[in-house]
Amino acid sequence: MDPIYFDQHYRRTPELWQDMVLNLCRGKGLPSGDFQPFLAGSNLIAAVGGSHVIKIFPQWLRHQWESDTLILRHLEGRLRVPTPRCLDAGDLDKDWKYIVMDKLPGEMLEDYWPAMTKANKAGVMNAIGRLMAEVKELPVDGLEGLQPEWSGFIKAQLEHYQMRHQKHGMPAWFMNQVEDYVNHRLHLLPKSFRPILLTGEYTPFNLLAEQQDGEVRISGMIDFGDAMVGYADYDLLGPSLFLGEGSRDLIAQLFEGYGTKVPRPLLMLLQILHRYSDFKAQLRIPDWEVQVQSIEELEELIWPI
Repeated sequence: MDPIYFDQHYRRTPELWQDMVLNLCRGKGLPSGDFQPFLAGSNLIAAVGGSHVIKIFPQWLRHQWESDTLILRHLEGRLRVPTPRCLDAGDLDKDWKYIVMDKLPGEMLEDYWPAMTKANKAGVMNAIGRLMAEVKELPVDGLEGLQPEWSGFIKAQLEHYQMRHQKHGMPAWFMNQVEDYVNHRLHLLPKSFRPILLTGEYTPFNLLAEQQDGEVRISGMIDFGDAMVGYADYDLLGPSLFLGEGSRDLIAQLFEGYGTKVPRPLLMLLQILHRYSDFKAQLRIPDWEVQVQSIEELEELIWPI
């Protein structure tokens, strides 16, 4: 199957792959009623029977299957925030791989966020920081094979970041400044550090939430297909851009939960080099392209502390 067709049509048309999920369930003796597809993400994902989630990966996303399976098993029962249990994983056939997980309670944090009070948002940002600090303390034994390897990853990003940002339509002022900005701040990347598990999933699409005692609280974390081992502060970027809103209070709560304040220039450097960096899609500050005219002003807008 052509990957473009898969992403643009097949994945978004559950009728085309519902039988694949249900046949897997029947073959594994799982409940197959109440089929509920999730159209976000890169793979075929559906809840079945109200109790399980089936995730099916095409062969060209095999690396995501390997990462997801490994990290689900690595994290199981080790965090205060629940992660799904990997109940089964393997080959569906020569073209597809699968994971069977238990279904966690809650909905995407994204569904709650716009209507939440500022105080509730601040509490959730603090909880995200604490979750990141908790993951940071976990050993990474057994994760050495996760790809990409950090130093090689950074080298590759340095070769292609300008092309990426040009493709995503960054303003002329950004493109005119970005090479000098990166070159003058590369020394901020530590050459020696304790590697940690980077889940990449502290975003409103990969955090589940529930209403509890009148407030929205995190109820789970999902999707580890892009995990790697590397430099801890890299994972601050998701919540900063998607949830920080350029708010001093929200960013301060994220850092308080995380346990340390990270310098803005280092965070901006990491964001420029991030493998999925796309300011226009990720930065939720209205009209940021015209609010600022330099990368230094942009970093202050995102991290105003």
